[in-house]
Amino acid sequence: MFVGAKYASYYQAQFEKITPKKQYAGFNIAAFFLGVVWLFYRKMYRYGFMAIGLIVVIGMVEILLGIERSGANIGLAVAFGMFGNTLYRHHVDQQIAKTRQLGSGSVNTELENRGGTNIVAGSILLVIWLGLVALAISAS
Repeated sequence: MFVGAKYASYYQAQFEKITPKKQYAGFNIAAFFLGVVWLFYRKMYRYGFMAIGLIVVIGMVEILLGIERSGANIGLAVAFGMFGNTLYRHHVDQQIAKTRQLGSGSVNTELENRGGTNIVAGSILLVIWLGLVALAISAS
């Protein structure tokens, strides 16, 4: 219900792979290719802003050290792909727990509102990302 009907079977299968001893839940190709865009699309805004902060810090360190191509972006993409499902499971569990604590009348409706996807946020981030890529290409 929280992840949305369209992706419920996919995420249910991935979440079942996660145990306290095994946190890897399969490779998420969308998280690998879209990274921060995927985080915002999946309504993981806090993680999205944290990832943006990390990307900015890595970029600043690269500039200060004069590193042109460190491979950090590829490393981040691989990390998103490898641990995206686990991160999303953590987010889902947190949101469900918060919703149940509120004790509002319709928990299911609240879960549907908090869960699912946000195509607008994802699209905005995608346009910004594409703009930054175009800017970087034109500057080189």
